Amino acid sequence: MGDESLMKEHVLNQLEMTRSELLNEVRGLPLETLQAKPPGNGWSVLEIMEHLATLEGSIAKGLVAVLQSPERNDLVKAPLELLKDPSRKAQAPDRVQPLGRINTLAEAEQALADARQKLLESVAVDLGTERMEKRGFEHPMFGPMSAAQWVELIPLHEDRHLGQIRNTLRQLQGS
Repeated sequence: MGDESLMKEHVLNQLEMTRSELLNEVRGLPLETLQAKPPGNGWSVLEIMEHLATLEGSIAKGLVAVLQSPERNDLVKAPLELLKDPSRKAQAPDRVQPLGRINTLAEAEQALADARQKLLESVAVDLGTERMEKRGFEHPMFGPMSAAQWVELIPLHEDRHLGQIRNTLRQLQGS
């Protein structure tokens, strides 16, 4: 039981630390900066935040469904560390592309908070348990992933996009 609670605490800490770092980076920025797209057709800071909220909400929905489903024996241990490599480009699936629904930092923060609440509710009972390891669903790049790895992916994905936000801000200052 000790291992489960340690794992749960680690995952929760990772989620909180990454989110805190993200919000510290963007708070206080002028709205024009948050809405501006970098040169080369990238996403604005608000679009990145919308993408993060949409993805996390989508994962939460998937977890609710999958944690009620039978165990799977085809789950693979995905190399999530690949998310840390910014040179590895990936195209976000259409369902998690930003649609321009977020227009202010307050809206972005609320969307992120709502998505996090849904995530935590979806795994409240099962986080850190064997149940999370034996149930899962498909990742577009990594294949069938456990529910536990889906939760581990969130702070790594958010950190990757924090790097993108920092790069966008640098590009905007240079233009």
